[in-house]
Amino acid sequence: MFSLPPYAGEVLEKLEAAGFEAWCVGGCVRDALLGRAPADWDVCTSARPEQTKKALAAFSQAETGLRHGTVTAITSGGPVEITTFRREGAYSDRRRPDKVEFTSCLEEDLLRRDFTINAMAWHPQRGLRDCFGGQADLQRGLLRCVGEPERRFQEDALRILRCLRFGAVLGFAIEENTEKALLALARLLEGISGERVQAEMDKLLAGTWAEKILHEYAEVFRVLFPEISCGDVKLPSEGGAAGWAALLHGLPAAQAEGLLRRLRFPNRTQKEIMQIWAGNPLPISQLAVQGRDLLELGFQPGPFLGRALHTLLGQVRAGEAPNEKGSLLDLARKLLARGGQV
Repeated sequence: MFSLPPYAGEVLEKLEAAGFEAWCVGGCVRDALLGRAPADWDVCTSARPEQTKKALAAFSQAETGLRHGTVTAITSGGPVEITTFRREGAYSDRRRPDKVEFTSCLEEDLLRRDFTINAMAWHPQRGLRDCFGGQADLQRGLLRCVGEPERRFQEDALRILRCLRFGAVLGFAIEENTEKALLALARLLEGISGERVQAEMDKLLAGTWAEKILHEYAEVFRVLFPEISCGDVKLPSEGGAAGWAALLHGLPAAQAEGLLRRLRFPNRTQKEIMQIWAGNPLPISQLAVQGRDLLELGFQPGPFLGRALHTLLGQVRAGEAPNEKGSLLDLARKLLARGGQV
């Protein structure tokens, strides 16, 4: 059922060799159960942060959230976030806990998580730990809060938007009590920063069921985007900059630009979105790399080179890559190595 990459397995082994309990947790477990390749592997452990650092001394480390118990190990296969089992105090800013308390109990750590499908842990020998019915909800295609939905959303208002994002990406229905709380507490989204809204909406707009979610929960999105009639939005399939341009369709230019500034998009991305909004997407002649650059990387003249250029152009137009030579050459190398798949 699970194919644990060696680099993540090594993190588990080192923590357990040092005498601590360690599990893969959260989104990687959810995606593996769905048959999707996890984008990354996160670990939770009974080790305190200083103990984690010592047990994983063989890896370079980034202290990404030491106050909240998180250490990131830089492995040969990619970064792995390791977080100490914890329980959380009040969320006075409705975004982050005022304090966290470390615990030795995995179940207490899972209890603090947002949705049942994200509150499962897995170990290659001990198997799946599912305290709240997350696997059953995955099978039913259901998004349900862990514990009381009102409390979960009041703790962290971004969870309201995360719930809708999972609905757009996975095509899941929202459980009745979770939906009632989401609708009742939608106004809490007014306190979420533009950067956070942008990050969640980027993923939501790329979802297969994004248009359905925008239409069904238009009153929630109206809190974030009062300028837009989300119930009428028609989205392209690729998301990214094209998705944002579709969301802004029909707005006056000044309003569209103001919304992008409010969400703190980088200037370059704002220009890309507005080019598509105005019906003037980036032409291939303005792509930061051209055919000669790909030939120097080892591409051969022919159809594959042309397809590669159009793939890079699509990435830039969709807002998934900046129109910068270094970044596009990195993507081109991956295309060359993988035979055309980014």
